[in-house]
This record gives sequence, structure tokens and C-alpha cells, in this order.
Amino acid sequence: MARTITSGVERLFADSASTFPLWEVTKDVVDEFIDLSLNYRQSGHPGGSRSKVHLLLALMLSGAMRWDLLRPWRRFGDRVILSAGHTVPLIYATLATLNEAMRVRHERTPDERFAFPFDGKFALTWEDLLGLRRHGGLPGHAEMAGKTLFLKWNTGPSGHGMPPTVGEAVALKIAGAEEVKVFAVEGEGGLTPGASHETRNSAWGLGLSNLVFLLDWNDFGIDVNAVSSVVHGGPRDWFEPYGWRVVGTEQGSEWDDVTKVVLEAARGDNPARVPSVGWFRTRKGRGYLKYDYASHGTAHAMNSELFWQLRKEFQKKYGVQYEGVDEDAPTDAAAVRAQARRNLEIAASVLHTRRDVSDYLSDRLVEIAGTVPDDLPTFFLGGRAKDIFKDERICDYERYPEAIWAKPGDKKPNRAALATWGSWVNTFAKTEYGRPLFIAMSADLAESTNIAGFMKGFGDAPGWGWYQRDTNVHGALLPQQITEFTNSGVACGIASVNLAEDPFSEFNGFWGACSTYGAFSYLKYGEMRLFSQLAQDCELRVGKVLWVAGHSGPETAEDSRTHFGIFETGVTQLFPDGAVIDVHPWEYNEVPVVLGAALRQKAPIVALHLTRPNVDIPDRKALGMDSHFAAARGAYFIRRYRAGQPRMGTIFVQGTSTTANLVKILPQLDERGLNVKIVAAISPQLFALQDQRYRDEIASAADRVDAMVISNRARRVMRDWIDHPVVAEYSLTSDWDDRWRTGGTVDEVIAEAHLSPQHLLAGIERFARERPQRLARIRDAVDAALSD
Repeated sequence: MARTITSGVERLFADSASTFPLWEVTKDVVDEFIDLSLNYRQSGHPGGSRSKVHLLLALMLSGAMRWDLLRPWRRFGDRVILSAGHTVPLIYATLATLNEAMRVRHERTPDERFAFPFDGKFALTWEDLLGLRRHGGLPGHAEMAGKTLFLKWNTGPSGHGMPPTVGEAVALKIAGAEEVKVFAVEGEGGLTPGASHETRNSAWGLGLSNLVFLLDWNDFGIDVNAVSSVVHGGPRDWFEPYGWRVVGTEQGSEWDDVTKVVLEAARGDNPARVPSVGWFRTRKGRGYLKYDYASHGTAHAMNSELFWQLRKEFQKKYGVQYEGVDEDAPTDAAAVRAQARRNLEIAASVLHTRRDVSDYLSDRLVEIAGTVPDDLPTFFLGGRAKDIFKDERICDYERYPEAIWAKPGDKKPNRAALATWGSWVNTFAKTEYGRPLFIAMSADLAESTNIAGFMKGFGDAPGWGWYQRDTNVHGALLPQQITEFTNSGVACGIASVNLAEDPFSEFNGFWGACSTYGAFSYLKYGEMRLFSQLAQDCELRVGKVLWVAGHSGPETAEDSRTHFGIFETGVTQLFPDGAVIDVHPWEYNEVPVVLGAALRQKAPIVALHLTRPNVDIPDRKALGMDSHFAAARGAYFIRRYRAGQPRMGTIFVQGTSTTANLVKILPQLDERGLNVKIVAAISPQLFALQDQRYRDEIASAADRVDAMVISNRARRVMRDWIDHPVVAEYSLTSDWDDRWRTGGTVDEVIAEAHLSPQHLLAGIERFARERPQRLARIRDAVDAALSD
């Protein structure tokens, strides 16, 4: 007697098992598309692409994943991140196969359920495979844009694809959409970077039962050495000690075993509510006649004997005849493209002749799309909550509550203002919209870097508190340990989850925030770079990320040079202009201002540089300085030229101790007759957004060559303000002697950096007194150029 099927997993498997013969045909077409596209492009990664076909098709067709092939932007569809981004030919070939089935069905049946939305703009078809790794075509590694919106992160650099999976999964959980799953596809080589360790810890700590890894265990990467020759153990050893639920099979290319594992990993009982992994023992290069490391990144030579041998097998099985069989490759590019197009079309024809396959695929994909919910009763960001991004009060710094501001004469560190503003903005979001705006985290430095403010209440109103996986899933501060790199990916992953009904035109989700020491900023850069690329090109709106470089500059003197950033914070500038807003407020009251101003802009990343020590809040009116609100414009006057006196040049000053020390010597400048204009250099990006009249008033082209810079950072990272080698020569920066600074008290290290009040005064006097010589050198250089 047959056993009664009781569980959802068993039912889905039973439904799938009867269609395995149709899956086999589908797999064969996917294999052909992989092989053909790589053959005619002669670039890409066949081995890992081939070894993952079974697990991917089982994920897509078994019901393990709720998704919509035609509309991958639906907000409650499960998400896929191809952490092994080099195997993207797998994705291209699979989407081309499934979309061809849809196209065939729609051509036969004018049923709109099978029609491509937007006239096929986002549908990847076999014709697109001709553009593999070509400009304007399909990228060489996985990207979330255009015809691959199925993918939910840009991947390829080893280890970089895993941290965002945690961010996306936790964003869904906090939003009340925990039943939406995040699937990550990776190989065991991808588990060896440190980000993998951080990701596995973080996923368990955050209780991400909606995160599922699918691991292609094939034992080889690029080099000849097997992974097992240098890495101990297997998948259970790699995941169970981290508290993950582990299932797997030694038969990673058999439909029965693969499907059971996929379904169990995705939909099996998980009473501990922990992340899951399904592993599949495979052969890298399965069926490609080129295996293991040799198959990693090199296809068969174009139209080689082995290539045609594989094609003959497909021809015999499906009764098709390729063009150019057993012939050498055509000799010119146009002929190669023509043959590629014809042979891709021949492979696709199987889906036309095998109506049973195309009918099954199209019906099944529509059926699975129907399982994607349009709404969830637990969803936390619906209704009025989604309108928070239209509320101008969040960025209207001139109308922030009075309690945000410090008074002249107070002594406060600028980093404390982040805590104050963070507590206000998330409390405002709670009071007005019943939700947090920011989800923040730090590498066991939440209080130290003041990012903990995002979970605290403002005034008498309660805050959101620490996130706790079981007791406070709406907490706004994640309890991360020393996971510097991964925190960056988590913050960016959070910001990439758009739960708006129309994600093309609006964003609804969370903004991410992460912090660390400025000296460790480089640990954040990799994920920020990928997020910036995604935000630039993805048609779906994304949120914002606040990147806090805390304890920056030589002001972190007591921790010594291992812990303060002079050069390191320059990584926040390594983006296209306009892709990041870099802000350097020098005192407490400027922090809320620049945050409001920067978050108002389109840039998806705001890099906030903060320092440790207390500084006096200046009486700006008494000193003749512009208001702290002027920091929103990126640059403002600390001191204007004195009327009726010869002008001696412009000083651009950036940094906390540098600006505070400069303010201290303002009276002495007058006493010595040093008529210099002093400009606070807060943000080159915000300054560039100002109208030309303001920019010329603050720093005209002439001002910029008749100038010096004073900064607590390195000379090389001040290039936005240094326009000429003579300007650099007179500038005062922490690397004045081209050496790393050491450590000690703040005053000691600032003196060693030649940024004490005495050093500043001497440097300014030299700059002012030698103005004729400075300008003469610049003039002579111009005259010499003109004489040529």
C-alpha cells in the first residue's frame, strides 16, 4: 500500500518526480546554451555553470522557491543571489531556456499569462546570449539589472556575495516578510574567504530562518590543487558548528536526490528557526568533457573536436542538425556571429518541437508565479509606513527639534551628534509612521562609534532597542560582533530590498547604517563598491547606506596609528562623482546638518567622517563665522577677507582638531595682519551641487590656485581641494613628512602632525608672506606653456 503523503515537502517532491523526464530535456537545452554561448565567445566559466544546473532547475521548478519568471521584481517573491557570480552563464542559459518556453507558448496561445511584460524589455532570451561578455550585452559576472533582475545582488568577487544575503534576509524579517526566502548559490571555494565565516555567524545570530544556501560541492577552483587538499572536512563541518541546519546529497546531479535536498532545505521543518544549507556533491564540468580545475574559466577551443562531440550527442538525442559540424571556426567575426545565432536557434528549436516540454514549463512557471503573494498579513511597512520617504521633515535640518543642537561654549565630540540625530530620526519614524527608518550595526563598536543612537528613544519617546532574533525582531540595531566586512554587505543588502508595490518608481524598505574606525574603512569598501554599481544601473529603486568612519584622524591618538585613519579614509572617495556624498563635519552641530543635506541627494551612499575628542562649540556669530547650517552647502566661510587690506590667499580647512585649532588662532591672524580667507571644506560633493555664484564666492578658480589646505588627513586624499602642486607644497596635513604618525595624547600627536595652533600659525604666515613668490611660480609655469 502506498504511504500517504502528509508533509508539504513530500507533496512537492511527488508532484515534481513525475516531471523529471521533462526536467531532463530542459537541462539538456540549458547545457547547450551554456556550451554554445561560451564556444562562440571564448570567454567565461563552463565548469561551475554546468555543475549547478540540476540544483538550479530543481529550485525553480519544484515549488521550493516562490518566484515569477516574467516579473522578478514582485516584492514578495523569493530572492536569489548567485554568490558564485562567475557561474552566471548558468543563469543566462537557464533564463533563456525558460523564457523560450514562455515565448513558444504565447505564440501558440494568445494568453497574457505567458506574455513578456514591457514588450520583453526584461526577458532574457537566447538571442541575448550572442552578447555574452560584450559591451552592452550580458556581463561577465552576475549583476542585478536589465534582463537579470532575477538576481538580487552584483556578485563575482570572492566572498562578496554572502554578506548581502544576510542583509536581505534580515530586512525581510524586520519588515514582517520572513516567509520570503533568500537563496544563495555558492561553491565550497567561495566559503574560504573570511566573509563566509562572518556571514555564517551573523546569519545564526540574527535568526535567519529565511536564508538558504545551496552549495555546489565540486572540490575545485581555478588552480590545480583540490579544495580538499587545503580545507578540512565537508559541508557538515563547515556549517553545523555555526548552528545551521544541514541537508545534502552525494548524488548532486540526480533529479531524485537533488530535488529532495532542495525542498528540504527550503521548505522542511525548521523548529529552531535557523538558516539552512543544502549541499550537492557534483563534478565540476559535468558532462563537458573537461573537468575539475581545467573547466573553471576556459571553454573548449572554438569549434574544437570535443565541442562538436558534445553537439553530436544533442543532435542524435533530439533530431536536430547544427551548422558547421566538424568544421573549423569561421575566420571573420560576422561569420562567427552568424553561426552562433543559427546554432543557438537550433538548440532552442527543441522547445518548439517538444510541445510537451514547453507546455509543461510555461504552465508550471505560471503556476509557481501564482504562489507569490501580493500582500502579507504580517507585513510591517504597508499603509502609511511607506510614505516616510516622502516626508521632507527627515532632511529639513533647519526645522529639527531644538534638543538636537548643542549651545555655544558646550564641549562635545562631533560623534555624539550622530547618536542624537540617530535617536531622533528613528524615533520620529516610530512616532509618525510606526516603523524604523534605519537599521544600523557596528563591529562590537555600537556605543563607541555612537551608532547605537539609532535604537534609542529621543526625549521621552521610547526607541526601538536592540534587535533580538526571537524577542525584538523590529529592533533597529543589529547585535553584530567583529564582522567589519560583512557589516558593510549587510547594510547594503538591507538597502537593496525594495518592498514597494511599484519598485520602478519608488522605494519602500529600510536604509542601512554601519560604523567602524576610520582606519578600518577599507574593510567596508568592497561591498559599498558593488552596491554603488547596482544602484547606478538597476532599474529598481534602492535605499541608502550611511557609512560611518568613526574615530578618524590623528585625534584617535591614544589608540596609536594602528587605529587612526589618515590615509585609509580616502577609500570613501573611490567612487564616480555623485555616487557617494563624503561629509567631514568638524563640530557637533554640523553633523545633523550634513546628514540632512546629504540624505536629500540621489547618491545611495553617505560617508560620514567623525572624530573622538571633545571640542568647543563655537560662538559663530561672535567669531563672524557662517551658521552651522551653511555646512549643508559643502563649504562655507569661517573668515572672510578683511576689507581694505591686501588679500593673501584662501585656506581650505577640514577636520576636527585642525579646524578647532585654527579657530583658536583667529585673533592672532588679525594681530599679525594676515588677511587670509578661511573656508571650511565640509563636502566636495555638496559643494559641487551649489549654484555657480555661491561656488565662486566661496572659492573661485583664482582662489583655488592662490590657496593652501589644512587637514587632519593625508595630502593625497585632499585632491578635491588641492588644485596645483604649489597649493600642495604650502598645505599642512598629517603626513607632512611622508611618515606614519605614532601615538600618545591628542595634543602630542597633533603636534607631531604639525597641526597644533603654533604650527598652523607658522604655516599660514609663511603662506601669506610668500604670496608673490607662490603666484609668480604659477604664472611662470603658465607663461612657459604658452610660449611653446
